[in-house]
Amino acid sequence: MEEILKLMNEFEKRNNMSIAFTMYNDGSYSVKEFWDNESLDGGNSIEELKIFLKETQYKLDENGRSYSPCVKIE
Repeated sequence: MEEILKLMNEFEKRNNMSIAFTMYNDGSYSVKEFWDNESLDGGNSIEELKIFLKETQYKLDENGRSYSPCVKIE
């Protein structure tokens, strides 16, 4: 769990947003932007969640804020 919390912190700093995730008993998960409750990702394993948190970057405006709705940089 410590690794997930660290990755969440890095994700939030990189994308200038707060997130929350829900983990289900079958190993699936969902990630939402905390304040706007915008759905960002969902998957089937903890490993997919880690990859999402490590690699995902969202576009920021000229003031360093993420756009709403979020715009993912591919």
